[in-house]
Amino acid sequence: MSAFTRRFRLPDDTPRLVQWLVGWYLVHLLCAPFIATSEGAVAFSLFFSILAIRRGHLRPSWHILYFPLGLYALASTLSAIAAPRSIHVGADMITWLKFLLFPLALMIFREIRGAKEAALGVMLFFGIGTSIWGLWQYFGLGQRDLEHRITGPAVHVMTFSGLILPVALVFAVLWLYDKRNLWLSFGLGVTSLALLLTFTRSVWIGWLAAITLLIVLRRPKLLAWLAPAFVWFLILMPMPLFTRLMSTFDTRQSSNLDRIRMAEAGVEIIRDYPLLGVGPANIKEVYPLYRRPDAPRFRIPHLHNNVIQIWAERGVVALAAYLIFLALFLRECARAWRGEQRKFAEIGVAVCTALTIAGLFEFNFGDTEVLFLMLDVFALVIAFTEKASPAVVNEPAPALVPRPATGP
Repeated sequence: MSAFTRRFRLPDDTPRLVQWLVGWYLVHLLCAPFIATSEGAVAFSLFFSILAIRRGHLRPSWHILYFPLGLYALASTLSAIAAPRSIHVGADMITWLKFLLFPLALMIFREIRGAKEAALGVMLFFGIGTSIWGLWQYFGLGQRDLEHRITGPAVHVMTFSGLILPVALVFAVLWLYDKRNLWLSFGLGVTSLALLLTFTRSVWIGWLAAITLLIVLRRPKLLAWLAPAFVWFLILMPMPLFTRLMSTFDTRQSSNLDRIRMAEAGVEIIRDYPLLGVGPANIKEVYPLYRRPDAPRFRIPHLHNNVIQIWAERGVVALAAYLIFLALFLRECARAWRGEQRKFAEIGVAVCTALTIAGLFEFNFGDTEVLFLMLDVFALVIAFTEKASPAVVNEPAPALVPRPATGP
């Protein structure tokens, strides 16, 4: 037994090639904020997965979520070909490569016994470490205002908060099932506090929507306590956080007005380019032609809304694929809701809800770091729940033990 298989509780006879595959995938999870390292680890994982498949250690398998991801990538490629100005090389092939992470992760979790548990542990460890990094910036370096917001190891506060949001909800759901677990209690505390101190209103709204939905689905009677608890939270909230929260309702506040003007411009772009959009990465160049005179910014990186951005940039087919992807994933969670792994179905619903709601105010589906973690969590949820799901209960169990090598 190698130190790697012993540390991550993989089967003793796991081939060395498969160990490399799992190792690089775990590196990707651990280095999620470092996009170059994360993408490089995914590339190495794909390389070793191809070798493992060729030698018979693993076998690829189908899942219905591959369909909307493929449709989105295809729509992106067609949009890039039709656009008069194509920025992405190879007709936006980068989207295809990014989406390969989902089938890669699902194959690892399905085929290698212990891999999904190892991935969950690394993901939780990443959440704690990243949150502590951000808390050190807040309390140690004094990054406590809107001009100096905490970013953790990420390059931007929106990316940092987008990474912490799903992990905080994973901790929250797991803690509800094991409240005496000090590790989960500590993780829930530091990730939630870091999320709060990012001053990122979109993730606050996403987190609150996810928690409210879980309460409705689990114990609707607790809703009577939600409003008083929220009022007390507002009363005890430090003034900088309270001011930031109240600014959400000020439509003349600069960032709020900017989002309103971006949405209006996005609607106009959609009217002119409804089918294929203006092409991937072209919003930045097209927006000045549609912006209102009082819009705070002349150039923007994106439209700060998943629905509007995807439709304006890549067309109506890409938008339909995005919505189908979310709907099919929620269907998978619903099928496993009364199964043995209900807690992971709840994690799926919470994370999907939070990222979708937050995505109404930020283009988090286009943030590679956040997209990768979203695909990782979705694959993890499916791997934990599908065995107990009515959709697969009568099907042959997936092969979880690596097969012996059949070649050199």
